[in-house]
Amino acid sequence: MVFRTLLVALIITASATAQERGQAKLFQVPKSDDKALAPMENNDIIRYETVADRSILWSKIVWERADLDQAENMELYFPVDTIRTEKRSLYYTLLKALKERKVKAYSDSYFEEPRNYEDLLPAIQKRDTTSAGFERLNQGLALTRDYISERNISAYDIKEYRIKGVWYFDKRRSELRYRILGIAPVAVDVNFLDEVADGENIDESYLVELFWLWYPEVRPLLASTPSFNAENTNFPVSFDRLLNTRSFKAQIYQTDNEFDNIAELQRELQFPDFTSGTDEEEKRLAERKKSFLFLKRDAEKQQKASKQPEVILNPKSSN
Repeated sequence: MVFRTLLVALIITASATAQERGQAKLFQVPKSDDKALAPMENNDIIRYETVADRSILWSKIVWERADLDQAENMELYFPVDTIRTEKRSLYYTLLKALKERKVKAYSDSYFEEPRNYEDLLPAIQKRDTTSAGFERLNQGLALTRDYISERNISAYDIKEYRIKGVWYFDKRRSELRYRILGIAPVAVDVNFLDEVADGENIDESYLVELFWLWYPEVRPLLASTPSFNAENTNFPVSFDRLLNTRSFKAQIYQTDNEFDNIAELQRELQFPDFTSGTDEEEKRLAERKKSFLFLKRDAEKQQKASKQPEVILNPKSSN
């Protein structure tokens, strides 16, 4: 009896520890040696530099919307025609990987509830009986597939992508960096697709996240899949490179702190952009760097005064 009680206690403890480590992984900056990342022999992937936890001075998790009606985001939308081209849209690529069980889907952006392709069918597929089918039922006849209408969400129906990522300031390099944590295609609820006119302003309440994918897991696939390139069809850019270099336009709609100033973060959390003028951008970057250097000096003073080990902002997880 004592042995059985001890065994149950050990199992519960191990399960709790594994769950804590798994949840910690969801909020860390993906490492270059993370086993979930692409294998080193994949030459198409952008290499992540090794980032020590003690080098992360500041970090912020943000959720963004990439509206596919924006011209800057057309590479995430096209091609919607899968017949006359060999290239595939981002949505088609992700959905095909789910069908083939190459990646796992999740119900939300916290990646706690995994979903397989069959679990996603109610969100991406609508099946209904036609009027002729109802007449057949009224006559007491059995239904066949000819009397069932089926409507599937396609790449054409995707309205936006929601992207979860982490910005962090690497004090060793004195740089603000970005890593994607998750991505989700968004469309009008499949049950209302035929009721919402295409091209008009769609009420937010009609839009639903079809599924979330843990980005480090899907990176190898996206690194080897070319995206749509409207400017040069002979020079395809992989979806991973397009996303990791933030070659898209997105708006922050949520952060890990409800008291954050979204408008200020939207302005500051950007890669350098000199298209509007070199002097103006260099001034913005200098001011941003000055604020982070101030945080760095303040953290070093506090650490020296307390004589305590540096706080780990980025919890480790088991590989």
